[in-house]
Parts: sequence; structure tokens; C-alpha cells
Amino acid sequence: MSERGGAGPQPAWPVNDILWIVATVLMLVASILFMGSLIRNPALPGAAKKAATAEARGVYGITRHPMLWSFAIWGAVHILVWPIAKNIVLSSAIIFLSLVGGIMQDRKKARLDPQGWSAWQSRTSYMPFAAIARGRARYGGFGPHAILWGIVVWLSATWAHIPLTGWPAGIWHWVR
Repeated sequence: MSERGGAGPQPAWPVNDILWIVATVLMLVASILFMGSLIRNPALPGAAKKAATAEARGVYGITRHPMLWSFAIWGAVHILVWPIAKNIVLSSAIIFLSLVGGIMQDRKKARLDPQGWSAWQSRTSYMPFAAIARGRARYGGFGPHAILWGIVVWLSATWAHIPLTGWPAGIWHWVR
């Protein structure tokens, strides 16, 4: 029997439309963070000099680790809507590696470029929206690569659940 019905593992909690709505919105946010992290990333190799003077805009205004936070959100969403033991373990590991990875990346970058990375850290935050709340960064400045490609990735990835897993995700949960 499959895990989504029959005699398979039972979910730790009931999954209803409210959880699906939350998961759908969070995955859109994760997709935008992910796609936004691919452009103008001062943490990429060879871009360290940009960190000293780069403005914290778009997804970097939200967090200096948008890609890692997108993975953490992905893990949380998958726990939320598929709360069985093996998925909780796998997704928790992804969350842990993403969030600890951001901390370790900050330490490494600070060691390799103390002045530049320190300047970047002073304008950004590890925690999403903390720099905006403290007035160190402004909300906005999202490029079309983040928003448009984030939506494309979100729609594509959630649609792909249908042929890959046999059940719909995202808006496809309601559009059948």
C-alpha cells in the first residue's frame, strides 16, 4: 500500500486546506528567494569585493542567505503537508543543514574577508526581515528574475508533483 492511503504510515497530524494554503504561499516565497539568490549574490566565489559596498536589495534585503532559507522553507513545508516519520527526518536534516550552513558560511566569509563581509553583515541579517525591521535594509528592489522566475519555478515544481509523486501540490491541489 502507498503511504498516502491504505495501510502505510499514518500522518502525525491531519493535513487540511488551511495547511495546504500556508504551504502553497510559503513555497512561492521559497521559490522567489531561491531565484533571487542566483543574481548579484555577494557570497558567490569571486564576488567578495561586492560585499563591502553592495546594497542589500531584493531577497538580500530580506536575508543574506536567501537560497539557504529557501531550502529551509522547502523542508518545513514538506513536513507540514506530509507529516510521516521518514519525511520529517529527511526534511528536518535539510532544514538543519541549510540553517547551520548559513551560520558556517558567515564565519568562513568573515575569516576570508573580515572588512568586506563585516560591512555586508552590518547591512543584512541572517534572520529573514530582521535587517528591514532594524532599518538596515529596505524592502523592495526585487528584480524580475526573482519574481517572474520564482513564479515559474513554483508553478513548474508544484505541477511536477503530479507525474513524479502521483499527487498534486501547490495550487494544483485545488485545480484538477
